Parts: sequence; C-alpha cells; structure tokens
Amino acid sequence: MDKLSRKARLYISLGVIGVIIIASISVIFYGVYQVYYDPASLFRNDFGTADDVEEHFEERIINVAVLGLHNRLPDNTFGDIYFVDTILIASVNFDRDSLSLLAVPRDAYLEIAGTGEKDRLRQAYEYGYKRAENEDPHREGMRCALQTIDNFLGEVVLDYYIAMDIWGLKQLIDSMGGVYYTVEEEMVGFTPEESLEAGPQILDGRAYMTYLTYRESDARDDLNRMERQKSLLLATFDYFQEMGLFRYVIPTYSAYREHVRTDLNFNQVAALSLFAGERLEKDAIESYSLQGEYYPTEREDIYYLEIDEENKAEMIYALTGGQGIEQ
Repeated sequence: MDKLSRKARLYISLGVIGVIIIASISVIFYGVYQVYYDPASLFRNDFGTADDVEEHFEERIINVAVLGLHNRLPDNTFGDIYFVDTILIASVNFDRDSLSLLAVPRDAYLEIAGTGEKDRLRQAYEYGYKRAENEDPHREGMRCALQTIDNFLGEVVLDYYIAMDIWGLKQLIDSMGGVYYTVEEEMVGFTPEESLEAGPQILDGRAYMTYLTYRESDARDDLNRMERQKSLLLATFDYFQEMGLFRYVIPTYSAYREHVRTDLNFNQVAALSLFAGERLEKDAIESYSLQGEYYPTEREDIYYLEIDEENKAEMIYALTGGQGIEQ
C-alpha cells in the first residue's frame, strides 16, 4: 500500500480534530440544555415506571432533604460534632414548576436509626459520629441523621440530600452581599456582635446566622423558631430572585463547598439553582410544618417534642400530592 501523502495525512488529522471539537461542543451544549431547559433529566429517578397510578406519581418529582448543621456548644465554643439544626424536605416538581416544603422540628422525639433508642432528632448526627469506629465519623453522622429522617417520614422517599454548616451559610450570604429582611423583634445573642435589632435591614452572613440559630430562653421554643427560619428562607428566595442573585450561586460555590455535604453532583446543583432563579414563582411554593406537644425530660431545662401523628399524616399527604392543607 502506498504511503499517504503529507496533504492526505493533514486532511485526515484535521478531520479527526474537527470531529473531536464538534463532539465536545455537542456534549457541552447538551449539558447546558439539560441544566437550563430539562433539569429533571439530570436526576437518576426513573420517572417512567409509575404505571397507571395517580397523576401526581407520574410527574417528574424529586424529594431533597435540606439540612442545616451547627456545632456551637452551650458555652459558646465550637466542637467537632454537628447537631441537625434545621430540617426541610423540599419536594421539587419539574412538570408544574412548583416546590413544596415540609419543616420537621429538630426536637422531634424519634427512634435514632440503628440504635433502638429514642432521642431528639437534632442528636442523630452525634449517634452516628460516635459509633463510626474505623469509618469517617462525619460521613457516619450524616448517614445516621438521614436514615433517622427517612425512617420517620415513611411515605416520603428521600432522593437526595444537601447539608450545609453555619460557616458555609455565612460565606454564601456574604458572597451574595447579604439579604434584606425585617427582623420581627430584638434578638440578644451571646455577644453584642451576635445580637440583632428589630426592623428592616440587610443581614450579612453573621447576622443571618444569628437569626437562624437564635432561640428564646424557653426551651420549648423550637416550633416558633422553626417558623422564623422558614420565614427567613422564603424571604431569601424572594430577595435572591428579585435581585437576580441565583445566577451567582454556582460561580461562588467553590468558596464554601468544603462546608457542604451532598450527593448531588455539580450539574444537578446548577440545575436546581437555575430552576429556583428562572422557573419557580413565589406563588408556586407551598410550605407545611409538623406540629406536636412538648414534654420535659429528666433534666428540667431540656424538652422533647412528641409529634402529632394526625398532623403528620395530613402534612405528608399535602407534600406528596394531596389537595393541600389550610395553614
């Protein structure tokens, strides 16, 4: 066989390079298309296996556990073990461009996964951390917290999770320039720098963190605190959307990524950010909260919350496609 001429080899090389470039561009544009126009396709759920059941279950929906973690100790120092401070279940409906939020009290008295013991939900991370043995204690703490929540919710399948500690949240809010919010009443923290005056103001990362973690002197304040947290988070959504800030979440993600634990990949996080910023309207967000009654423990300053099972059934029904519950 005659050797190929120099010109022929050049054309072949250029052709191969051209194919590689075209394929690369196609992959990039397809990825962008998925993130922006078809976010549901980025998630692993097989939405096509629903058979002929209720219409809701044929829609493209994912449930994400959104957790806020903190490691502040009673003496205002910070330890190695995290507590589950905020628990929200976000049910994202890509077909209806809607979002349902279920707030779960951190003081809920539940069986901790893998222990046979009951304790407040906020302690679940600690149980996993302490029994980690040769495993990564933080990974085991996260796993225990998620499994405890999953066991408790029962009918609600958790597809993904995203957890952020208070330092990551502080960085995120600071990177966005703060959040405008009207603080309902004065909050006196551990130090003057961690206190808030009442009234409208821009909350920087520190102030935002103070508001989210603030608790009244009454140890049974968790339900009110949960509602305040939810109010601030919804106001944050409004502010970010109004100011066009969701587009900056992903570019700054690397700055606080070490404070985030999630099984969502980068494209999925980007898709959810764009979904929130471009497709989700305020009136398409429904929010629900679990309720219960407080009981004292052996220590008079610590209470646990016995969840109202009837309320739980109603809230889960609403979250998973019921007709909605009047709040």
